[in-house]
Amino acid sequence: MFCPTCRVEYLRGFNKCSDCGVELVATLPPEPPESVPEFVDYKEVLITFNPADIAFIKSILGAEKIIYFFQGENFLRIQPLALPARLMVKTDQVEKAVEILKGMKLNFLGITVSADSEKKS
Repeated sequence: MFCPTCRVEYLRGFNKCSDCGVELVATLPPEPPESVPEFVDYKEVLITFNPADIAFIKSILGAEKIIYFFQGENFLRIQPLALPARLMVKTDQVEKAVEILKGMKLNFLGITVSADSEKKS
């Protein structure tokens, strides 16, 4: 006799798993195939050198359950201003992320960049 949940073998005479409380079966079902991790495609949404922007963006996107990562964020302290951190967002969530972030005033090298200042350039 076997527990179909935890797959523990029991002697005859037992009807329930002592751990799971599930009814025992005579033969175990085949083990489910190992799940293959889903491939996730990302798209770059913005770049920044500012660690404060990174922390702010993380809190906003995390609260909205958007799947993202910052490529190169840990290198900002090692080589400041060499390469920016790149916000990479799951492809099917890019539009939502852009909509959330587009009205925010983020800093770039200490200069505030907003939609108004981009229009003047």
